[in-house]
Amino acid sequence: MSLPWVTIVPYRSFGVAEQLFVKGRVLYDRPLPPASAADPIWKNFYHMLRRLNSREVSGARVEILFGDQRWQAVADDEGYFTLRLPLAQPVDPARVWHTVWVRLVEPLARNAPVQAVAEVLTPPPSARFAVISDIDDTILQSHAASLLRSFVATFFGNAQTRLPFAGVAALYQALWRGVSSVEMNPIFYVSSSPWNFYDFLVEFMERCQLPAGPMFLHDYGLRRLFGALSHRHKLKPVRWLLETYPHLPFVLIGDSGQKDPELYSELVQEHPRRIAAILIRDVSGRRRDRVVDDLSESARARGVPMRRVADSVQAAEFVAALGLIPAEAVEGVRRAVREEE
Repeated sequence: MSLPWVTIVPYRSFGVAEQLFVKGRVLYDRPLPPASAADPIWKNFYHMLRRLNSREVSGARVEILFGDQRWQAVADDEGYFTLRLPLAQPVDPARVWHTVWVRLVEPLARNAPVQAVAEVLTPPPSARFAVISDIDDTILQSHAASLLRSFVATFFGNAQTRLPFAGVAALYQALWRGVSSVEMNPIFYVSSSPWNFYDFLVEFMERCQLPAGPMFLHDYGLRRLFGALSHRHKLKPVRWLLETYPHLPFVLIGDSGQKDPELYSELVQEHPRRIAAILIRDVSGRRRDRVVDDLSESARARGVPMRRVADSVQAAEFVAALGLIPAEAVEGVRRAVREEE
């Protein structure tokens, strides 16, 4: 019997000076090739089906290496492994990204040795705040309010053809740089998309020149279906980040199409002093607008500025008025919107 092909998929993660978190998945599949804008729709559809039909390596054992330290982790029934790495020596505070090696120990694989690099972010001392952003219909045009349009966009497009909202990359780059242009404020991405779409999202963000950041996606399944529909699973990583970085205020960015305003309002009630601002991209109708505006008024009453914005320019003007990005960055976002539209 021939040995199977095994792949380790490490996810971008986060940490602090004294400890790092590593997460990934072990699969029997070969990695998909990079997408091309010229790929036919049947190829895009086939690749999406392959992502969803992943074959997990249950119980796989991996070795994790950082500097002179080594750890081992065992994948769960769906191939996921997660490990906290306590460090003997703190990481270099001047570095934002750190390289962690992940190597397959068991099972044996045809393509041995199987290893991959996990990227782990630690916010530098220069960071003044952190950003937590939704992805679908906040960065990536997904048409989540329409099942048919969302299905067509998801299954027949690819990372080179899917569209971001105009100016969103310029806005996020400005938030990353901050007022001083060297703050390197970390950006974390939270989504209801499944982990199976991780490679697609990374490729899309790199193509659009969005700042790299750890991602928190969703593990689909019948037991988790309700959580996916309610989107409450997004609260867990946000609360984890708030706990991990108690010295940083957070800017929350989402859209009005689903439950971001309600979830962010819940966080305002729990941590009003930790939320610096909330931005909600308007992708819905008037009835939904009234709901979002009422939630914004409640947030402002608790001292948290929250605004529904029509586009990236309005978003940039809002965060510039709060002193999060320089005033001149607004013109850069406005110029990007004109060029991209």
